[in-house]
Amino acid sequence: MNILIITQKYDLDDSNLGAFNIWWDKLTGKFGKVFILALEKHSEAQNPNIEVFSMGKEKGLGKIGRLYNFYKNLFKILPHTDLIFVHMIPLYLILAWLPAKIFKNKIVMWYAGVTMNNWVQVAVCLSDKSLTSQEGALRTKSSKRIVIGHGIDVNKFKIKNEKFKINDEITILSIGRITPSKGHDLAIKAVAKLIKNGYDLKLKIIGGIIQSYHQDYLNKLKKMAGELDIEDKVEFTGSVNYDRMPEYYNRAQILIDAVPSGGFDKVILEAMASGVVPLSSNKYVESVFPARLRDELFFENGDEAELIRKLKSIIDKKLWLDKSAMGELRNIVENNYSLNNFINKISSVFNKLVSKNG
Repeated sequence: MNILIITQKYDLDDSNLGAFNIWWDKLTGKFGKVFILALEKHSEAQNPNIEVFSMGKEKGLGKIGRLYNFYKNLFKILPHTDLIFVHMIPLYLILAWLPAKIFKNKIVMWYAGVTMNNWVQVAVCLSDKSLTSQEGALRTKSSKRIVIGHGIDVNKFKIKNEKFKINDEITILSIGRITPSKGHDLAIKAVAKLIKNGYDLKLKIIGGIIQSYHQDYLNKLKKMAGELDIEDKVEFTGSVNYDRMPEYYNRAQILIDAVPSGGFDKVILEAMASGVVPLSSNKYVESVFPARLRDELFFENGDEAELIRKLKSIIDKKLWLDKSAMGELRNIVENNYSLNNFINKISSVFNKLVSKNG
């Protein structure tokens, strides 16, 4: 079986979408040729079984030019494929649906977002199957929806022995693009309160600006850190290459995930795999935590007082030094969210669909 993946960007160094390149590499181990049609292409494939085509955004092409390249490449590739896998952009599925039918390709969508606009609804309807990460995402009652979890590379994200050494300064992470929905402001407020109470803390906010209008939010965060007199304790790293993320987890003790309830971010699972204590306000994450730790690791969305109280408790207990607790969190990722199991689930869906064609 050969497959076509339609995605936003092919860039081995991208801090946001670079994490998905390992998906494409792993899929080549399950299928023959993997073609990738990306809105923009910034890297050449290192894998000989991957061939990448571009719609031309990186060359400055406008919408008409990109649409032309979309269909030109689609009609070039589809005679050689059996299935199209659309990654995160429902519009691509809608645009590819008729050519997929002409060339008798099955069409599958991956969508881990929580926004259910008309484009998403139509894409689900037109798809053969629509895959998502967990119950809080892709909120549709369609029988085509399949929840398959996240896929974490447990060989990349792992606990190192130095995680269990006592450090004077505690490093806390808040990870995600710079946007109000990620709750970085709440993390700053909580850390500022504890620093004022005598705790030696460092906050690293990891994430870049995707939309230019979020520059105002970044400026607000920096101003807030200054007004709270902790600007020397808050580091804005900007975008970080995905391959470097294990370094940040290895040097941190706690992750604050102050996002509202919805599709939970894989950073929670990466932290769990890396021996970093995850503290989250996403109710869909709560059930992932072991029962004995849920009360300690979950706080109500937007509740600054509860976040401060639970952050203080984790620090006072030095929970990250508890090898049993950290091992239990990592085992959950290994057993339920490993990348290999995840790719096997995707492959199973693809194989079942294509075998029906045969």
